[in-house]
Amino acid sequence: MTLGLITFLLSVISAWTAMHWYVFLNLSALGVDRAILIPLLWGLALTFPFTRLFTLKWRNPVLRTLYWIGAIWMGSIFMLSFWFLVSSGVRRFCKLAGMESAVDPTPWILVTAIAVLLMIAWGLFNALRGPKDAWYAVDRSGRYGKGKRARIVQISDVHLGLTLGTDFLKRLVERINRLEPDLVFITGDLFDPEFPSDAEAAAILAKLSPRQGTFAVSGNHEFYSGLGRFLDMMKAAGIPVLDNEIRLTESGIQVAGIHDQTANRFTALGVSCDLGKALRAIDHDMPCLLLAHQPKELEPAKAARVDMIFSGHTHAGQIFPFRAVVRMAYRYLAGRYALGSETDLIVNTGTGFWGPPLRVGTDSQIVVVEFAY
Repeated sequence: MTLGLITFLLSVISAWTAMHWYVFLNLSALGVDRAILIPLLWGLALTFPFTRLFTLKWRNPVLRTLYWIGAIWMGSIFMLSFWFLVSSGVRRFCKLAGMESAVDPTPWILVTAIAVLLMIAWGLFNALRGPKDAWYAVDRSGRYGKGKRARIVQISDVHLGLTLGTDFLKRLVERINRLEPDLVFITGDLFDPEFPSDAEAAAILAKLSPRQGTFAVSGNHEFYSGLGRFLDMMKAAGIPVLDNEIRLTESGIQVAGIHDQTANRFTALGVSCDLGKALRAIDHDMPCLLLAHQPKELEPAKAARVDMIFSGHTHAGQIFPFRAVVRMAYRYLAGRYALGSETDLIVNTGTGFWGPPLRVGTDSQIVVVEFAY
């Protein structure tokens, strides 16, 4: 275990403990019996990490139920601790301003707790109702003059696991096929380590029916879940995984793709992330579309005049206020961006979700692009 990994784990454990301690202080101030609160919070704190570990080997209805509880609590503790902190700051400001209503913290904590519970209920509903379609139109007909059009559908960050499984994937494939796409792109993080149904997922994905093919690239979770699993699943589904290369479709669209940047930390797997290699054979007389899981370090694609880049990874923060946190790491958070005059970047907010089955302030999406060239 490296020093960096040890530092990361200690940071996560410290933050996890601090959030539970802060929530404990606030809930106990409401008069909740500490004899009940302490074991309850300990149990909830340990449920997600331990059930996620156990479900890598064992899967049964009890573990699946505990996984759901732990996953929902993971999002809940983030939201409770954040909004309790905001509420405390506002109360202290009001108290300094001489407002008598700010003296007693009980109503502030109670109102905050109720508001957070309502947000959690909404976030659960919003996540589980499925992705929305996000439509874009990109016109490169002036550049190529071929008089052709292609409908492109992108999914990203599906995160198949114990919350989103093969039933979700079936519905997703059916929705994509109803869109009658010419191309389908899968831009990484298709599944998580605890996903139990690789063969069934491959059979479902094989039913995708775009006119010009389906293409995929790896995301960071493919390396955490096992790159071999991902490659085997895509091979069984008949979907090529782009290995820092360009493929040419029958209508003359170049589809380039790179492995996720995480590949460079997993050197023993024999793969890498090499954008320069992927774009080396680009033909500037034909349109080029690039699949890259993370929306960063894409300057070579702009320099190569790639027409469009399809990315994901950010989840748009998934749960407010993480949008602001993710924004600090990724300039391109969600939606469409112009990288100069000839390159557009589409950042998918994620077709599923990771961890907490919650979407607060964000939506899952299927990206649909009408591309003229």
